[in-house]
Amino acid sequence: MSTIRVNFRISFVLMTCLLSPGIVWAEQSEAVISTGQESGSYYSIGERLRTAMRLQHGIEVRVETSFGSIQNLARLADPSSEISIALTQADALSRFLNDNPDFSNQFIVLGDMGRECALLITGRASGVARFADLKKLPGAEIAVNDLGSGAAVTFGFMMAMNPELVDVTLVYVDTMEALLQMKVAGVHTDLKAAMLVQRPSTRSAAVQVLLENSADYRLIPIRASDVTNLTLPDGSVVYTFEKVNIGNSRGAATLEVETLCTRGLLLASKRKLSREIRSKFAKSMLESSKTVIGSDE
Repeated sequence: MSTIRVNFRISFVLMTCLLSPGIVWAEQSEAVISTGQESGSYYSIGERLRTAMRLQHGIEVRVETSFGSIQNLARLADPSSEISIALTQADALSRFLNDNPDFSNQFIVLGDMGRECALLITGRASGVARFADLKKLPGAEIAVNDLGSGAAVTFGFMMAMNPELVDVTLVYVDTMEALLQMKVAGVHTDLKAAMLVQRPSTRSAAVQVLLENSADYRLIPIRASDVTNLTLPDGSVVYTFEKVNIGNSRGAATLEVETLCTRGLLLASKRKLSREIRSKFAKSMLESSKTVIGSDE
């Protein structure tokens, strides 16, 4: 499968000059952004961007929930969809472009939303203490929230790149339900871990459970030696491997773990959104990034 190069380092000037020739735009005063679940960081970013665009430019932004990055990209690429702005993980974009190469000329990157890191949570009674243990458990199941979620994309890449994971199965189970099943069933369940991908600082419901129940759950490190990375044609890699603090918010308790991270991106459709509106989004991202995105530390 070929990988299509995505240039994530697009300058403001280039972003505002990439136009679809021949399109005559009617006056626009609204954009629609596809984010994620209401409890997730993407939805919060969408809400903050909505506020910034209204206050700074008088542009109304409608924030739509979704199952995750793949659904966001599918909506952005669909000419019949109202979605004109989308949030996505970089690895999800790479996968989507491989499957939909014509889309590569239909979007521009308006901003980098920071790190998105994989959290692999397992029960302490599961028999899994290291990532390598998953490769030794035939029939092991990993819960990801939904087929279109960032976690499904990331672990799907990991499986494709590592034949040793051939016996591991992705199951689409709500993360909180998966945590409960692992706690109650212990070693007597094939469900060995739940995976989510999020900003390190986000205290999601699953992270809150993890932090408050350290006797029942642990984070499994994912190191460079555990998985094979992807390399883009420009020589850059899809994933970095970093030591991050999870749930670092207002001095509350945190956990440190080594894991893989990708980037969150803000995309705009060149066909659905005029140059003027795209320029205003880009300006807001440049001038108000700390307010809109926040810190991933």
